[in-house]
Amino acid sequence: MACLYAAHTQAECKGSQNLPSEQHQVAFKSNESDISQSERARLNDWITLVNSRYAIQNWITIIGSAADREQESKQLAMRRAVTVAQEALGDGLVNAPLQIKVQIYPVANTEPIDSESREVTVQLSPGCPDNCCDGQ
Repeated sequence: MACLYAAHTQAECKGSQNLPSEQHQVAFKSNESDISQSERARLNDWITLVNSRYAIQNWITIIGSAADREQESKQLAMRRAVTVAQEALGDGLVNAPLQIKVQIYPVANTEPIDSESREVTVQLSPGCPDNCCDGQ
């Protein structure tokens, strides 16, 4: 009977059942790419937390953002992303392949640049043993 149950539970797992991604945002001042001490501490705390929760990590994506009205927006977004990537790697976020992307937010009005366009998002895809295929 136990063999029949084990075969049944394996059949129920159809591919990876990994956990949803975890995200953290690092804020920047307009036209700047240096991480503030408070943002650096928040990033370090988040990395410590995800590393303690998820021994298995599938991938890490770092998305640097800038508003199109910021100076040299594409280069600024990349500098922000690289700065966060270096900090994250130095803090121990090293258990998965890392990719860097940039995005530029179009701003069609003269309102102040919003904080979302000045953030770097760190996204981690946690994994689990046997791709979470435990039959439950």
